[in-house]
Amino acid sequence: MGPTFFGLTSEDKLEIHKVIFGLTYYGNGGFTFEQIYSMPVYLRNFYLKQLETVKRKEAEMMKPKSDKPSKR
Repeated sequence: MGPTFFGLTSEDKLEIHKVIFGLTYYGNGGFTFEQIYSMPVYLRNFYLKQLETVKRKEAEMMKPKSDKPSKR
């Protein structure tokens, strides 16, 4: 389905719901579906980027120490 004059395409709706799922599921209860759905897009994108940054840092901290080169 192509772009419509009024409303979003099916692809747009899918992307919005992927973001909503990510923020509700990985955000550990920080937001509800309703809060994210009604949130301005710029704020939704901000919180998604913040969550991605935090999760990336957590993953780095969980890596075993043996991944780092030794200084022998």
